[in-house]
Parts: sequence; C-alpha cells; structure tokens
Amino acid sequence: MKNSIMNIDKRHHDILDILEKKEHMTTLELAEALDVSLSTIRRDLHLLEEKNDIIRKFGYCMFNYENKLEDEHSGPVRIKQILAQEASKFIHDGDTIFINSSSTALKTVDFLHVDHLTVITNNLKINYSPQNASYNYILTGGEMRYPKEALVGDVAINTLSSINADVCIVGCSGIDLENGVTTKTMNEATINEIMIKRATRSKILVADHRKVGVTSKFKMSDISAFDYLITDQFGSEDILTEIQNMGVTVVQVT
Repeated sequence: MKNSIMNIDKRHHDILDILEKKEHMTTLELAEALDVSLSTIRRDLHLLEEKNDIIRKFGYCMFNYENKLEDEHSGPVRIKQILAQEASKFIHDGDTIFINSSSTALKTVDFLHVDHLTVITNNLKINYSPQNASYNYILTGGEMRYPKEALVGDVAINTLSSINADVCIVGCSGIDLENGVTTKTMNEATINEIMIKRATRSKILVADHRKVGVTSKFKMSDISAFDYLITDQFGSEDILTEIQNMGVTVVQVT
C-alpha cells in the first residue's frame, strides 16, 4: 500500500514537472509520456485539479503557475476557504482573537457568525475583509512590509506583548517534525511567537497540504505549542499522525 502511494505521489510530481515545462498537454499526451492508462491519468488530473495544482480546460490541462509555494498569497483558494471556515467554528461570542499575516488565517473573518468580537492583527489586508459594526478591530501598528502588507517591528511587538487573546489563528510557511513551525520572515516569526504564547484558550494553526513536511527559514514555535492543526485531506498521513501523537488535534477538512 505504501509503495502504491509513493508511486502515485511520484507520478503526480512527474505530471507537474511535465506541465510546468509545456504550455499545455492533452490527457492522451500525458498518458503516453508517463506510459500509463487514460483512466489512471484522468484520476491523477482530477486529484491535482482538486489541489489546485493544475487548471483543466476542454481537451487539455495546464500547470497552475499562480499556485507556487514561493508566492506567499498563492495557493488553492477553495482549500484556504474551507480551512478558514473550520477555524471560525472555534470562535465564541465576545472573544478576543489574534490573526497573523497569513491569507488563510485572515479568511476566517469571512465566516464568523458571532455577535461581538475583538480582532487583533498585524495584517493590513483586514481592511479588504467584510466588516461588522459590532466588532472591534485593533491593528498592532509597526513597520509595514510589502507586498504582504504585514505590520512588524518593535511597535507591533510592544502592542502584542501587553494583550491576551482567547484564540490565535496563525498560518505559516512550513510544518516539519524536526524543525517545527516556520515562516519566511524573521520579524514575522517573532510576531507569531508572541500571538501563540499570549492566546489563553485555543492556539490554532491553519496550513494546507503544501506546508506539511516543509521547513522555511525562521522558526516561530514547536508544533506542540498548538492545540489544533486545521489542514486538508492531501497532506502526508504519516506526518499528520506524528503531529497528532504530539498532542495536537489534527482536523482534516474536505
């Protein structure tokens, strides 16, 4: 069974490698290139489309160049939405919540159904999110980092260091069993670390399958610092089981 899964994973990587180098390919061309049946390729393409790794058109498919891990705001939009929707279920009426610069974490506010809430964030993109007149929105202040529109630096750190929240919802660039939870920017790692430490009820990590098993540049925390990891169905089951064994509740949404 494990060999079968490894073979499928390798074939998916091969499909993406081929499509990234070509403008587009038909199902038949891919089947011939990989020496597998049309039915096998169709199953593969269906799954890769679900993961948003490819774009399927009538008669052919293309590599999704916008879905690159190097682009902080890229990724499978549908998956980000379902992760955020799941995270919103942990928010209670009257809560104070931290949200970091993650686009997935920020989408949580799109799905909130509580009457009163205080949102504290270093993510300036909250200005483009749905606003609720009964909510309080607090920006940390600090130096703005483009293109992410994240607030960092001493002012942001000082603001967060004097506040406790009920829940933190944090995204990341990588989750690795050995290297922990990481992000690409040192200043943001510090901000995220403070949010995690000062959340008193629930510490929630939201991360799609592209982040599982990946190590980025700067560590923000150990995996075990979180109460919940909300992810999708496409991540490594072995890694997710190990994370569950660390005492983190792994929630996989479909």
